[in-house]
Amino acid sequence: MQLLTHASQLRRLDVPVMLAAGFFDGVHRGHQDVLNATVERAREAGGQAWALTFDRHAFAVLAPSKAPPLLNTLEGRLARLEALGLDGVLLLPFTRALALLTPEAFVKRLCGEESRAHPPCLSEIRCGANWRFGRRAEGTPESLEQYGRAYGFRVVVVKYAEYQGAEISSTRIRQAIAEGRVADARAMLGYPYALTGTVVRGRGAGRQLGFATANIRPLAAVLPPPGVYATRTRVGGTVYNSVSNFGTAPTFAAPAGPALETHLLGYPGGDLYGQSLEVSLLARLRDERTFDSPADLTAQVRRDIRNASVLKDG
Repeated sequence: MQLLTHASQLRRLDVPVMLAAGFFDGVHRGHQDVLNATVERAREAGGQAWALTFDRHAFAVLAPSKAPPLLNTLEGRLARLEALGLDGVLLLPFTRALALLTPEAFVKRLCGEESRAHPPCLSEIRCGANWRFGRRAEGTPESLEQYGRAYGFRVVVVKYAEYQGAEISSTRIRQAIAEGRVADARAMLGYPYALTGTVVRGRGAGRQLGFATANIRPLAAVLPPPGVYATRTRVGGTVYNSVSNFGTAPTFAAPAGPALETHLLGYPGGDLYGQSLEVSLLARLRDERTFDSPADLTAQVRRDIRNASVLKDG
């Protein structure tokens, strides 16, 4: 997948370009509808499918205190876009200067001054019904259609996807994760939300109980509440069913901060320290709590493993 950072580079392509526009935080099911349709249309037309997005959220520049925590790092967002089969991404640096462009000036930057007289490579823009662009977010899909007629590209507005009767949005997904409703988040994303991090040395409590765990400090900006989760963990190229506790494990001495302790089912053994893990949250099993004794905790962990196995098999 190609990665460009200037619209002038996109204009040098000598094939019709179908462009999906959006920030795409989470690359959720609604985003996927826009992106998949763009890829399909590009293949039909013998062109290329591209995404237009930005390197950071607008609020990160314009109102940092209001910037939402993001579901993906930039690298993670680009990886999900690539996995959908896009030919390239136009990743524009979001700056105050860009934010001051009028909607038409923004379109002109995409198309170039010459596009009124010469056929542009930009053939089509697809976006969601709620996409906004240009100064003070004044640009709408309706105004984009007007600019399309003037600058020579077609506009297709994709109806938003729904979950439980309401529009799927990155905001709803963040809220679901923060409330521990990871099954709802998974349904809206179209894939399980994952926490990643490097395995560090823990207290060794799990090993003493007979359930060795890999411990990571999650790098994600959006975190679930403390609790025990049915998970699936990727170690290199291998995926294991797992059970994970996120929190402070209060039965034992508290760590420096919340940690994710993951017990990999069927793991053959071996040192994981320093390795990067991706732990996908499948379902929330229970709250984190303090046990009267290690024996009580051991019995509960066995129940957690059984409950997780039932969920995964179902």
